[in-house]
Amino acid sequence: MKKIIYSLATAGLLTTISCGHSGGSSGDSSSENSYQAKVMSVDEIERSQPTNFLTADGTYNENFWGDKLKVHGEIKNTATVATYKDAVVEVTYYSKTKTVLGSKQYTIYDFFPPHATKKFELKIDNYQDVNSIGWDVISATKNDTNRSEEHTSELQS
Repeated sequence: MKKIIYSLATAGLLTTISCGHSGGSSGDSSSENSYQAKVMSVDEIERSQPTNFLTADGTYNENFWGDKLKVHGEIKNTATVATYKDAVVEVTYYSKTKTVLGSKQYTIYDFFPPHATKKFELKIDNYQDVNSIGWDVISATKNDTNRSEEHTSELQS
């Protein structure tokens, strides 16, 4: 009886050690891979979320007839390393009760480098019952051009 218990205990111990060893080894490798997958550089984070770093501001005025609006705006990039391009600005039209009457999107074809502010101007239609308008950046394209130029210059050095 003692031999059976001893044999079972030894077999259980060996099984535990071998499972723990192989699990630990592959566990370290898989946890290292998952850690690398979860960690993003500042550049990757900024490039994947342009609307978190681009803001629009400015003023507007009506023309003499009231059928057109001229928007004098600026887009500010608060990112530390990412450059964006082709920002899409959505203009929203509001009534005097702040009801949304409609919206329209405009693309600003320009580059928006880190910590920079770019001015833009839009001439847009005004609509009946519009009391005010607002605008915001709703999307932009990450600029891969700088990244490929930097990579090319590194290869030539």
